[in-house]
Amino acid sequence: MRRRTLPVLLAFLIVLVLPAGADSPEVTRVIGMELKSAVSTFGLPQSMFSFRGTEEDRDDVVFYYPDHMYLFWYKDRVWQVRFDRRFTAGFQGLTPGMTRQEVEAVVKERPLVPNGDSLYFDLDGESFPVRVRLVFAGSDLSDIYVYRSDF
Repeated sequence: MRRRTLPVLLAFLIVLVLPAGADSPEVTRVIGMELKSAVSTFGLPQSMFSFRGTEEDRDDVVFYYPDHMYLFWYKDRVWQVRFDRRFTAGFQGLTPGMTRQEVEAVVKERPLVPNGDSLYFDLDGESFPVRVRLVFAGSDLSDIYVYRSDF
């Protein structure tokens, strides 16, 4: 019993001491993670709910964690990670609250595709295609989604 408690406790402590502005855990390694690994890494979620996407027959189960990270599940694997406007750690040098101009300066090495209130770019080097969606409220970055783009 103690062996299982220690990894969960360590993961929780790492999240607590992660300084504001530091990059988040390698999100691309979270995508594709199975349930047992996710719970072992992040612990139990603070809440769990269903979310209906744009397709009527497609509901996701979502785990919400107190650091404002959401894990979206398809079957038994994480397919999408969301960081909302309250997330204080960074991802790829991006932090919610940045202006669109600041975001474009950080992501200048990648082609950005605008669509409505969002900018999209692809990440390289994974065994499956990963895309990032940056959602803006006005001119400020409010949400970051990282997901498998082949779903």
